[in-house]
Amino acid sequence: MPSSPALARAMVDGLDLKPDQTILELGPGTGSLTHALNAKLPHARAYLGIERDPHFVSLLQNRFPHLRFVEGDAANALHISNEHIEGQIKYIISGLPFATLPTQVRSAILENLTHLLAPGSVFRTFQYLHASRIPQALAFRKFMNERYGPAKRSSIVLKNIPPAFTYTWHVPHS
Repeated sequence: MPSSPALARAMVDGLDLKPDQTILELGPGTGSLTHALNAKLPHARAYLGIERDPHFVSLLQNRFPHLRFVEGDAANALHISNEHIEGQIKYIISGLPFATLPTQVRSAILENLTHLLAPGSVFRTFQYLHASRIPQALAFRKFMNERYGPAKRSSIVLKNIPPAFTYTWHVPHS
């Protein structure tokens, strides 16, 4: 199911984008989070969405014709962002299901994040309450916590099916 407006609000809470910064959204799907992100943008060029499903890309382009979407895989996010983003990536917002991705795919995406997340940038994702304790979810958070410090976890977003937490990592300044 698409993310609820309540989860979308939790995902964009506190985002403050400057005109020379960009939001990179991984896995925008049908655009539930994109809709909330759109309200935070200083201008349309401050956004790039990477979505692998061509049907969803078409849907997103129709729904948000002013925003940039690239059909591609988050495992190639570094290459794609280098081609399409001119400014600094300040926020990476992910709707990807890290808890259920195959290990190789998750590892490839995390490797890309290592290169995309600069000092002072922020990564935010969500995990469903029922899946937050499975080994893949724990391994994802362990990797991120070791690399970027402890995550800030939101309270449970109950007005989502299923209920979810957001997790935010602030990349320390050098």
